[in-house]
Amino acid sequence: MDELHLINELNNEEKCKSMPSFLNCLNKYYAEKTILPSQTLTADLINKELIDEIYNISGNISVFFGKTLRDLKCNLIDEEGLREHEIYLRYNSHHKLTVTDVKLPHSSYQDREYSSIEEVTTVFRDYIKSLTAYFRELENIDDQCTVVEPIKPTFKDDYRRILLDGRTWLHIEVTLDGSARNIHLIRQSEQLYDKLHTGLLTWDHDKNIVENINCIFDLTNIPENQVMHTEKLDNQTEVPSCCICFCVDLVECQGLPQPLCQNPGCDAYYHKYCLFQWLVACEGGRLPAFGVAYGSCPTCSKPITCSE
Repeated sequence: MDELHLINELNNEEKCKSMPSFLNCLNKYYAEKTILPSQTLTADLINKELIDEIYNISGNISVFFGKTLRDLKCNLIDEEGLREHEIYLRYNSHHKLTVTDVKLPHSSYQDREYSSIEEVTTVFRDYIKSLTAYFRELENIDDQCTVVEPIKPTFKDDYRRILLDGRTWLHIEVTLDGSARNIHLIRQSEQLYDKLHTGLLTWDHDKNIVENINCIFDLTNIPENQVMHTEKLDNQTEVPSCCICFCVDLVECQGLPQPLCQNPGCDAYYHKYCLFQWLVACEGGRLPAFGVAYGSCPTCSKPITCSE
């Protein structure tokens, strides 16, 4: 079977209607060829050893091909059987696989090279197991709180911004061991700031993050708020636009406009990107020290700061 015939076979929907039939076709092609391990492969084919590994793979792992035979996706189910994680791979050459994308916190595992799919799944299975507490905390926040950012949260995002009221958000980051850090208010109100300050001093590490937030702010109606806010986002009728670019969505900024001005009487919302660029421009274009720009609110002229 020559390569042209192979391509026609792989494109035949009747002969290759499932992954096993697809792999059988490839196995038949390679069975008729003598391939050395060091042989240079063409751009549209992968070697028989990898095909055999995919064909015989076992456990809670599914493998799919992407746009080319060099682009692979592994679906890996964790030990609890609750979450399915997608690992995107690129086959570069013999025994050289790299990770192109995975919805997990960035780690050195994503930057290294692997010799086989089994090695990839073994490494990431252990990494995923170590993140169990991290997953649970983020899932609790997503399920029980009104998350305004990220717009479409994943496990790759280690932070959440929670709606406390119509004008105040709570920023909270989750460490890989499931602890909370860098907790602060966006658009501070004096009353909520005092509650947060007192709550952080009495934070109960035996409780999860959501339980502590509820103790601090007495948020007993979070599920109702979440539904209402989600509907507003879906309808795109109540989302405030940025007072600098006059847009809600911005290519340079992955997120919604925020109430960044600390003046309680100011109703302005800004993208962090827009406000930072505005403040830098007002200072003659010089980048600020430590990545924090200072100046006046474009709307109310009160002092305002913005980090890069």
